[in-house]
Amino acid sequence: MKNMQQFFLIAGTSLLLAGPASSSLVAAPADATAPSKPSSVPAKKITATSGTTAATKRPELIPNGSVAPDFVSKDLEGKEVKLSDYKGKIVVLDFWATWCGPCRQSLPHTQEVARKTKDQGVVVLAVCTSDARDKFEEFVKTNRTTYPDIVFTCDPNVRGSATYAERASSKHYRVSGIPTQFVIGKDGKIVGALVGYSTGDKKLEAMLEKVGVKLDSAATK
Repeated sequence: MKNMQQFFLIAGTSLLLAGPASSSLVAAPADATAPSKPSSVPAKKITATSGTTAATKRPELIPNGSVAPDFVSKDLEGKEVKLSDYKGKIVVLDFWATWCGPCRQSLPHTQEVARKTKDQGVVVLAVCTSDARDKFEEFVKTNRTTYPDIVFTCDPNVRGSATYAERASSKHYRVSGIPTQFVIGKDGKIVGALVGYSTGDKKLEAMLEKVGVKLDSAATK
């Protein structure tokens, strides 16, 4: 199908069906059925999920320049965390899930960015979405020392709940593929978004440089 990028999650693996060769991102459908094990597809030279599937047209992400909608998620201890808690800071808002292979593959890079920028007032808020609370807790307990500079929370509107459609990633930010990262400026407005992950990609660093964060390794491609 020309000019269309599609992903299907088969036996825990994101399978590329079609897409332009110029793209190098990989993402999993945010509303896919969670596999029993996280995907292990290599995040290299694989096309990201588009806004369209064969069955339905997915919404576009909330536009750049919009005020980032406030919402509540909960950390490992069950404490409520609001996006507005970080008012006046630069925030990398990362929507991810434990079952999403590309999400997990992106975390070492996200941690490295968090480590390099925390002294400049940057907060990386990784909100687990479209997932189960117990899976989130298991993951964070196992990996929080590996990713010490990332604030991990979970959307309370978990998969299978009566309020699942109210999850922030879908209702407010119109995310249809994960990981999706938004850079939010000190003024609370969205600077840019990045869908998917590719090994060696420096687009996140480039977006942060646009809001004054100093990162020598950022690329503009």
